Amino acid sequence: MAKDIIDETPEIWGKEYSTDSSTVERDYDTFADTGSYDETFDEWGYVGPQTAAAIAGNYVATDSRLLDAACGSGLTGTALKNLGYDNIEGIDISSHLLELAGKTGAYRKVQQVDMQQFPLPFDDGEFDAVNFIGALTYFETNEILRELCRIVRSGGHIVFSQRDDIMRDGNYDRKLDELEADGTWARVFGTEPMPYLPNHPEYGEEIKVQYFVYRVV
Repeated sequence: MAKDIIDETPEIWGKEYSTDSSTVERDYDTFADTGSYDETFDEWGYVGPQTAAAIAGNYVATDSRLLDAACGSGLTGTALKNLGYDNIEGIDISSHLLELAGKTGAYRKVQQVDMQQFPLPFDDGEFDAVNFIGALTYFETNEILRELCRIVRSGGHIVFSQRDDIMRDGNYDRKLDELEADGTWARVFGTEPMPYLPNHPEYGEEIKVQYFVYRVV
């Protein structure tokens, strides 16, 4: 099953990932329709949602209004709910994944949003924090991060992850530093590369992930 879905949705994996919204939407809809989305990620050893939720717990109060951006099937929302967060909204480009997320009971609201289209459908400072896990891969620039800072109140936090190969090969630290240099946010936490999808046939030990927390200023 795991290898089959990689072959069916090559544009969202490995080195040849797509940043085209319609392509990403189609592939994740296809993945959701297998009926084995969560089980496949479990098979791959994916602990990103639990790791991100634990990190958020150090910076984001449990009564915060929290946006789970690119929430997928609700894995991260569920991990947050298990830590006591109960005011979570979810957005994703895949309506098929949102159907799964809505069934988890983790979210007050879910809605389909193409996060490549700005502005996002939220007011300035509307949220206390944003979790954005496992999806930054699909954005070519740092403008999505700037937009997430817009919808988080001053002093709130952005918790996100990025693949270490993109950090390294794409000099992505420079993009993060640009937002710090212009006073958009300030880094408060970052990890070294950690296992991402250790049992994924293309990722394994070759592609890892880093987690970051920035405070909106």
